[in-house]
Formats: sequence, C-alpha cells, structure tokens
Amino acid sequence: MARRLGTSITETARLVGCSQSAVVSIYAKWINEGDTSSRRQGVDRTRVTKEKGRRRLSRWVKQNRRQTVAQLTAQYNAGPRASVSEHTVQRTLLDMGLCSRRPTRVPLLTKRHRQQWSREHRDWTMDEWNRVASSDESRFLIHHVDGRVRVRRLPGELLLPTCTAGHTQAGDGGIML
Repeated sequence: MARRLGTSITETARLVGCSQSAVVSIYAKWINEGDTSSRRQGVDRTRVTKEKGRRRLSRWVKQNRRQTVAQLTAQYNAGPRASVSEHTVQRTLLDMGLCSRRPTRVPLLTKRHRQQWSREHRDWTMDEWNRVASSDESRFLIHHVDGRVRVRRLPGELLLPTCTAGHTQAGDGGIML
C-alpha cells in the first residue's frame, strides 16, 4: 500500500521493517499476480507437540504397541496440553520412527524342538512332574478379529515380545475358559 501511495522503496522497507529487496520482490509479485501470500505451509510455526509431549507419546506406544492413532490422539487430548489432530500425532510418530507395521511372526515349535524337549525330560521323577501345572484352557474370541493388527516399533525392536504376533493384550476381545 505504501508503494501504491508513492513512498520510496527505502522508506517502505523502513516502515515495514524488512529489506529493500523484499519490498521490490513482494511489490513485483503483487503487480504480476495480484497476490502477495506465500504458498509455503507451516513456515515458522511452532510445534504443537513439544519434546515433553513426544516423550509422553513414546511412553504410551511402548506400554501398548497396538493402540491406533485415534486412541493415542484421544489420550493426548485428555491431558492438560493443547489439543492435537490425528494427523499431527501420526506425523509425530513417524518423525520419531514409530511406524505402524504388521507384528512379526515367530515360528512355531518344530518336530525337532519337541523331540529335544522330550529327551531332556524323559528321566524326570514323579515328584518333578507333580510340580508342573497343566490345564485344559481354551481361548474364545468375543469380538470379530479381522487380522489387521498393527504394532508400533522402532527398526531394532523386531523381536520384542510386545511386537510379535503371539503377544496378546488384556481386553483384546478374547476370554480363556
């Protein structure tokens, strides 16, 4: 507006508090395009999730690796801090390296494993076997499981028990009888 009113480039730069070259380029952009807004998103924006919030998210993920972004967002927003979107939580988790991946499949016991176990325990006495508890438990699913379970893990956490397919969380839709 100052340039339109005939103010010099030097005077306009002093009024606005920027360099003369910035005044020239912004004025030229306004003349040519009719717009001076920048298309760059997120420039000079402060992060909503500060370092403390990132540590909190990391701790929650490590407590339950099967939580969805929606669940983590709800948990984050239940706290005293500013509310964040699911997109922000997802981007923060990706920045921290906590990608959502399929759980690692751990191989089942092979015939060789069973034979080795049998050889190691064939000489056990009745007293030793009496100290072993056995049960006829069966697991029944309460809710439908579609097999699309995901866990959040860092690259080096591949075989942690909480990152494998055989690990179950309490309240995951099954009951033992």
